[in-house]
Amino acid sequence: MSMYISHVPILQPGLQVHCLIGGSTSIALMMNGSTFKCAILDHSVKYFTEGQREQVADLVSACIGNIKEVRSWYDQLAGQGPAYGYFPEPKKSCLIVTPQFEDEARIFFGDLGVQIVNGHRFLGGVIGDCMTADDFVRKKVAIWVDCVEKLSKAATKSPQATYTALSKSHQCEWSYLQRVMLNCGGAFVPLQDAILKAFYPALFEGDLSDAECKLFSLPTRFAGLGINNPTETASSSYHTSTQGTKVVVEAIKGCGEFSSACHLDAISKARHESRKALDEIAKQKLDAILATLSPGRQRAIMRVVEGKTSSWLTTLPLQSCHFDLAPVQFRDGLALRYMRHPSNLPAKCDGCGANFTLQHALDCKKGGLVILRHNEIRDCIGDLASQVWPQVIKEPIVNEATATSSDPGLRLDLGIRGVRQPQVEALFDVRVIDTDAPSHCHRAPNAILESSSQEKKRMYKKAVEDRRGTFTPFVLSVDGLLHKEASHFIKHMATALSSKWDKAYSITSSYIRSRLAFAGVRAVSLCLRGSRTKWRSGLGFDLIHGVNFLTYNF
Repeated sequence: MSMYISHVPILQPGLQVHCLIGGSTSIALMMNGSTFKCAILDHSVKYFTEGQREQVADLVSACIGNIKEVRSWYDQLAGQGPAYGYFPEPKKSCLIVTPQFEDEARIFFGDLGVQIVNGHRFLGGVIGDCMTADDFVRKKVAIWVDCVEKLSKAATKSPQATYTALSKSHQCEWSYLQRVMLNCGGAFVPLQDAILKAFYPALFEGDLSDAECKLFSLPTRFAGLGINNPTETASSSYHTSTQGTKVVVEAIKGCGEFSSACHLDAISKARHESRKALDEIAKQKLDAILATLSPGRQRAIMRVVEGKTSSWLTTLPLQSCHFDLAPVQFRDGLALRYMRHPSNLPAKCDGCGANFTLQHALDCKKGGLVILRHNEIRDCIGDLASQVWPQVIKEPIVNEATATSSDPGLRLDLGIRGVRQPQVEALFDVRVIDTDAPSHCHRAPNAILESSSQEKKRMYKKAVEDRRGTFTPFVLSVDGLLHKEASHFIKHMATALSSKWDKAYSITSSYIRSRLAFAGVRAVSLCLRGSRTKWRSGLGFDLIHGVNFLTYNF
């Protein structure tokens, strides 16, 4: 592993640079007037003792003079370095010089077989002339365009996997390049075109408006997809990088002493300021985009932002954690998130014959799919709770139904012993609400959840407390917006799970919320894709007729 201690773009406007780089040695030389400063990046220094490191540092940390003295310094390194396990390989090295110094460089380094060039790749970037840098960036962008096109083809069958690959892997590659290359945003236009014209349509299986494409480039916490527009992020990425590495750069230039604490502080400050600035820009963009959308879509998108319901997009699709979705489930989740019409829906509902829209699918009670949606969330909560508390039961009966009266009794969704107090039963009842239903669309989502919670308490709280238990309504919207009491229970469960697993609270909380978010996406997809009619056997044989047949024959 190499020990890299410098910011890559050492070339500064108005300065001449000579740089010798190679397999075992990487040396960057900057001239300011008549002074050169040289920093070595050595992968073998870490194996030296403390005294040996100081000797090597004394040998190679500085070089003052011109190319002739650089050659003298190199001869010292070649002579004394092997004693410390340091073996320069000149034939694998490049000497980067400005054009006017090429002849002089060949005189002093020609016998070593060192490649003398005006620019060369260095630590993921380029040192040298602008032509070499531009050519390097164009080639990298062409590779990424090809990757995006291949991902677009794969997205038709594996949308979740390809989205994760682009947002968490490939995007990081060009983000790094933008941090170390100045003024390269214009070269990323072909890449942005590939994302807009190939990847997004394949991901959604449909055409997209300009407003939607702009929305998708925002971070997920601002209702986007977190796939940045690379033409817009280049300048900010480079600025953040230079601010974060300024302590190291100043130390390499000889303008100050290097301090690890100051370096880490500079990185933290640069990240904080960058995030703050980018968040402000994202808010302004979101406001401008919302102004172009219908009120219904504005409501849905603001619910995503305020409810922080994006964890299912930012989580890796791990099958072992139940974070993987079928292609149709992933696209249905995106359709609900952005209030788009899901692809390949039937024209009419198979249960009631009404026009089959996203709204109708979420509200139609025919066929019991709304109940199955509720049960999906209930089972997810029960499974998570069972990992913390040993006794979890489904559908606990509070009051038995009586045959002599019309009282149907009371039955809740979950009973968990020991949640708040040892040996005390905590009962929960789940309600999943479509906050965009016609009867709710004129009210604020949080107000809808609150009224549902109060209704649950009026129905069950007294009866549960009479049996010395506690009652908590677990109310949430179909797109994952949680009522405050449900959110408090999740926090309590995450704290308990953190202690049991010996993991940080942030990890267990993220795990629980992600599990719940994925269960919600599956439940919504069930309402969209499930059948509302019963399947009947074509054999014409049922249990009663079978029993009568057997009785007659015996």
